[in-house]
Amino acid sequence: MLSMKAPCGNPAQTRPGAGARRSLLLLVVLTGLAAGARAATAPYWLLGRRPVHAVRRVVSLAPNLTEMMFALGAGSLVVGVTRYDDYPPAVKKLPRVGGFIDPSVEGILALQPDLVICTPNPGGRQRLEVLVRMRVAVLVLPCYDLAGILAALERLGQVVGRRGRAARLRATMKARITEIGTSLAGRARPRVLLLYGHRPLVAAGPGSFAHEMVELAGGRNVLEDSPTRYPVLPLEQVIRLAPDIIIDAAMAGGGEAGRREETSFWKRFSVIPAVRRGRVYRFDSALWFRPGPRVVEGIERLARLLHPEVALPGAAGDAGPAGASP
Repeated sequence: MLSMKAPCGNPAQTRPGAGARRSLLLLVVLTGLAAGARAATAPYWLLGRRPVHAVRRVVSLAPNLTEMMFALGAGSLVVGVTRYDDYPPAVKKLPRVGGFIDPSVEGILALQPDLVICTPNPGGRQRLEVLVRMRVAVLVLPCYDLAGILAALERLGQVVGRRGRAARLRATMKARITEIGTSLAGRARPRVLLLYGHRPLVAAGPGSFAHEMVELAGGRNVLEDSPTRYPVLPLEQVIRLAPDIIIDAAMAGGGEAGRREETSFWKRFSVIPAVRRGRVYRFDSALWFRPGPRVVEGIERLARLLHPEVALPGAAGDAGPAGASP
């Protein structure tokens, strides 16, 4: 029998803390599974059910979609979020309704939403179908790549009555990405390894969201020929790949303890060019690899790490060396 109970209520009791990094890795894996299991990449209504009137109450089951709602000026419509939501600060006061794969049907229904928004998730589909049978519309918004993010913003804008805001946001994001590309034109592309986890070593392969970010930031993924989106690598393969730069998102956000762990991890492998040259960088995966409206900032910050010699638009970098050089 399917249990429909999950954390709901006081957000202070369900704040993720360090678990947010593990949740991101889980989301990465689930996104890869969903992408492989379903060919469709456009937004769609689960079981075909749509809202019967103007949307006034929304529950978001993905942090990136929550960010989209606020970026569209529709944050006031959001009445519930996941235990992993942390941005913008206003979400800290909202009720929590579980996670990616364990949304609380009971908790969601208690909030009386007109609409639930989510990303494709093979683990939570059964619970979402329960919501549809209870006459709650569920909009699924794939965000596998930049095109998916832009499509999700457009569809959300349509559904929540923010078409103009969505069009302006999309145009701004596209213009900023074009500007980055223009600034990097003709530059040599360093060979980059981007890691999501240490135990095991989970990396970004072709077809992944982070792979596209590396390309847009003027890098070349050392795993561009990998047959999988998120390969698990033995350390020997990392040494053999000999990346010029390592972007380590495994411990970012872990504070000083995370910095010390990263430093200790990498300093043993000075045979790797990135380590030997001090080009192992922490990168906050929860912030800059989240496929939402801040993705352009992530691309800008990543480009600054890959090409420090180039004057780029945008804010100063939020990533820093892992202290891996011997």
